[in-house]
Amino acid sequence: MSARVRLASLVAIGAIAAGLLYDLYRVDQLWIRVGVAWTLCMVAYLFGPTFENKLPQADASEPCIRFLEREHEERRRHYLRIRNRLFLFVPGILACWFGRALTIIKGTSVSASAPPWLFLASAIALVLVWFAFGEAAEKAARDRDEIRRSAGYSISD
Repeated sequence: MSARVRLASLVAIGAIAAGLLYDLYRVDQLWIRVGVAWTLCMVAYLFGPTFENKLPQADASEPCIRFLEREHEERRRHYLRIRNRLFLFVPGILACWFGRALTIIKGTSVSASAPPWLFLASAIALVLVWFAFGEAAEKAARDRDEIRRSAGYSISD
């Protein structure tokens, strides 16, 4: 991943985490707080390992083609890891929705809660992101296979 993409991702994840921390502090409804706390934990769990400072384990005698193949395979695994765990955001969304429903039933301040369409939009966005990570993983696999073909060895290796 290039340094610019990594920095932009770090800024975006930091902004999301800051917004969630602000909501965690400002919202009084228990269920919404629980949902926001869950979502904050999931952001840290899913995207935190992306920013670890790990040095690539490359051997000086390793062929460049093997290095590129391994990089594409790691990228594919990373995308699939996030994709497979993406639905861990659902409990947070449901807790916020439940908290909002309780607010409406009690007849208390609804203006502090998010509009109903926002939760539907969140669910749709979650499904779209799930498909996007799947497509990115497939592209990384295609890139890896293309490197294998250009090196002249079988894809089943």
